[in-house]
Amino acid sequence: MSVGQVDRWRARGQAARARVEDARSKHASVDFGLALLEGDSSIGGGLFAGALAYRLFVLLLPTALLLVSGLGLYAGAVDQSPRQVTREAGLHGLFASNVAATAAGGSRWLVFLAMIPAVLYAAAKLYRALAVVHGIVWHGTGRLGRTTARGVALLCGVLVTTLAAAAIAAWLRRDDQVGGLSALVVYTALTGAAWLALSLELPHGDAPWAALLPGALLFGAGLLAVSLFNVYVTTRLVENRADTYGALGVAAALLFSLVLVGRVVVVAAELNALLARRRV
Repeated sequence: MSVGQVDRWRARGQAARARVEDARSKHASVDFGLALLEGDSSIGGGLFAGALAYRLFVLLLPTALLLVSGLGLYAGAVDQSPRQVTREAGLHGLFASNVAATAAGGSRWLVFLAMIPAVLYAAAKLYRALAVVHGIVWHGTGRLGRTTARGVALLCGVLVTTLAAAAIAAWLRRDDQVGGLSALVVYTALTGAAWLALSLELPHGDAPWAALLPGALLFGAGLLAVSLFNVYVTTRLVENRADTYGALGVAAALLFSLVLVGRVVVVAAELNALLARRRV
């Protein structure tokens, strides 16, 4: 690339920056969006999203084993085949295969009992990470992020609510197009309400619960978008290309989805904090 081309690209960049700054001074929405991006860059929001994705992955492993072993025990208790139980629960593919394999084993109770403390420990570590992130976003320090029994219980409630919202949305979507639209609204409302309850336990300054509503709505909508991405992209990729890409490909797709969830969490906290500062 010649010196003249470099100068032209530099001039174009400066002109674009000047147009952005001009739009920022004239439009409050542009100024707010840029302020949100600048705040996210200043605290390293992408790094926080990766850290949360790691904690989510650590929680996902024992949770999946707990669900698989629990469904296997349930299949034996009701005298049904594991395939039939997973089909009634709306599960298929790799999950159904794992349930069948676990139900055929002789250590179902041992796996189920061992995973309960593992899930609680992983949930406590995830809540600690969430509290530190919210403390940095709201107060500039993570020292306020402490693990509490109430916070861990609310986090587990968020996870259960998310699963229940997905099941309710799937049931509503079976009817017609109106049911599909209402399923999206119900999923966003339930997950957003659960996150609002958790946000009140996390560090949030002196902001009242109403000031945390925008972040809760953003979390519900963002989690819905990630769920749709998983349904139409990640799940099909895992089921159809598992033999091609192997375990590493499946793990990479899963981690990418968890990073997106971590990004939604961080941006939701930043949105509430920025709105609170501007309101003051």
